[in-house]
Amino acid sequence: MKRIFVATALAASFAYPGMLAAQDLPRSILELGLTDIQTRPKPHIAYGRYVYGTLPGGARIKVELEQNGEIDEIEARGRALFPIDQIRSLVPAPVLQNPSWPAGATLERIEFERGGRIKIEGRLADGTKFDAEFAADGQLIDFDRDD
Repeated sequence: MKRIFVATALAASFAYPGMLAAQDLPRSILELGLTDIQTRPKPHIAYGRYVYGTLPGGARIKVELEQNGEIDEIEARGRALFPIDQIRSLVPAPVLQNPSWPAGATLERIEFERGGRIKIEGRLADGTKFDAEFAADGQLIDFDRDD
């Protein structure tokens, strides 16, 4: 019986690439709705792993996970950007409620630092490059435009 289950799981993994890898991902990653999921360990497995996938809008991203499953960083792959609203579920409500939060932006990267700070880099709705940093309580720490 165990052999049948193992054979079925193996066959399913070939039919649906990333399926087995996705089973042990943190809920926060699964809720992003990624497809084409692949995982790879970081150079030292004790430091976590990388998760590669495609967001529902088609943007390809790389997620860096710490060993404990917390997200360290999400980065667009290639020269693409991803809509900021597609990672909204990962951002604390106080940060989202800050009037400086660039709701219509597209991102190159978002970093989740210790202590709850969030750093983002990307382009505003008008195409202007920017980078910003927010505290976990929603306070704006820094916002730079590259006009």
